[in-house]
Amino acid sequence: MSAPAAYLIRVRGWVDESWRDYFDSLSVTVSAPVGLPPETILCGRVRDQTALLGVLHRLHQIKMTLISVECLET
Repeated sequence: MSAPAAYLIRVRGWVDESWRDYFDSLSVTVSAPVGLPPETILCGRVRDQTALLGVLHRLHQIKMTLISVECLET
């Protein structure tokens, strides 16, 4: 993948405010339904596969549990 694509990435827990700048142009939303563990949703366009792997690596660095990665559009 060398062209930009939109992704929706879900992780268990919440991303601390101090890490939000590390996710470039992705929007970061925390969902905390009553009775369920919180989830953080990152959504937006990434420039290529390398940028997507960078986002996933950052999530791994801060010990977030990956729930899903969905390509919304290419």
